[in-house]
Amino acid sequence: MESGDRSAPLNLLLEGDKKRKLESSFKIPKKKRTESESKDEVKSPVHSMSPVKDEVKKELTKGVKVKKKSKVVDLEKDEPLSPTLPKEKAVKLPPVAVPEKTTKPPLLETPKAALLETPATPALPSSPTQPDLPSAPALPDEERERFSVEIPKSVIVQEYVTLDDGSKHVLTREIWRKIFAYLPCANLVQCMKACKVWLEWISDPKFWPCINLSRFGPIFPDILKSVVLRQPAEIDLSYCTITRKQCDWLLPRLPSLKTIRMSGLSMNIIGSLNGPMISDLRHIDLRWVDELNDWGLRDLLCTSTGGRDQRPRFRDLQGLQLSGTGITDDAIHNIIKYCPNLKHLDMSYNTNMNDRVVEAICGSDLIYSLTKIDFSGCAHITDKSLLLMKKCYDVTWLDFRSCKEITRGACVRFAHSFKKELVITEDKLIHPPDVEVYA
Repeated sequence: MESGDRSAPLNLLLEGDKKRKLESSFKIPKKKRTESESKDEVKSPVHSMSPVKDEVKKELTKGVKVKKKSKVVDLEKDEPLSPTLPKEKAVKLPPVAVPEKTTKPPLLETPKAALLETPATPALPSSPTQPDLPSAPALPDEERERFSVEIPKSVIVQEYVTLDDGSKHVLTREIWRKIFAYLPCANLVQCMKACKVWLEWISDPKFWPCINLSRFGPIFPDILKSVVLRQPAEIDLSYCTITRKQCDWLLPRLPSLKTIRMSGLSMNIIGSLNGPMISDLRHIDLRWVDELNDWGLRDLLCTSTGGRDQRPRFRDLQGLQLSGTGITDDAIHNIIKYCPNLKHLDMSYNTNMNDRVVEAICGSDLIYSLTKIDFSGCAHITDKSLLLMKKCYDVTWLDFRSCKEITRGACVRFAHSFKKELVITEDKLIHPPDVEVYA
């Protein structure tokens, strides 16, 4: 019988074994196997309840050989051993030196508390005069360079300009600084390109009280770093292409900043003034910011917008310019509340301003601090406001130019009746006689 013919009945027998349970007493007699048969162990898958002759069993199991995979395990190491390889000629390997096992030193017989204590430092000799210790040997040049400390170049300030022939210039650093003080910023920039010594001298914040970046192109990080290096007291960012990230990085790093001009910028960039490190400003210029409204101004002037904890952010603010913005007459109440020391108020060219703004100002404590008020271009302010302005004791500058409801006669009467000497120029501009008016 061929192996192909035996495949079908063998499968049927295997399925029958799964359904039936063999009796425990039935055992097939074992036959002694030769050495060749012991290598190929065959597991007979055929079992039946009736006795089967050995010849039929051999025929059924002749073509099927199932290798029994056994895994030999080393009991000591609990790891599987490698399979036995055929015998080959033994190869002698060179002897390998086995490192000797080092024994750990015994622990000290002291309690743990004693080990944790710091050792006591030996007391210094009480003799007033100590013998001179021998001096250490001199280090070679390589070791000296290795352990030497380099002083930054910014700390070393040269007092003279070194010429090409190695000699020093006649003028000292202090004389050059007095000369640089008379030069404008444009000429100082040209002098900085002359030599490195002049560059370090002119980088002093004394020569840069104001930095003007208005209408400047793209602002790169090097420009911001140079501004921080000079620490100006006033910076002009009007209509420049600065971003909110750059403002958030720049303004907290200018602790000496007192005046900032941000005309024409977006409300998102102006929001950088809400930082906790920016509270010492004296003058803020927010002219022609169309997105600025009453709520935006309130968020800018106070520390919080909700609850009772509403304190002024800029307590020492003295100048606020809001011309051309979208604020209404209700914004004056926030200005009165959060700017108690205001001296200069610019509300020009705001179409929503009327006489109620002047009434609110004259009914508050700002009458004792305001010295300059600008209402030019406000079409709804009338002569009634001039009568109320007499309560402002220290005001010396009133601008009502381009106010159609304000007459020149009312301005003349106000100037003559005021306790200080005032003059009228340029049609409805009231100011002291010794003040020059710029166009």
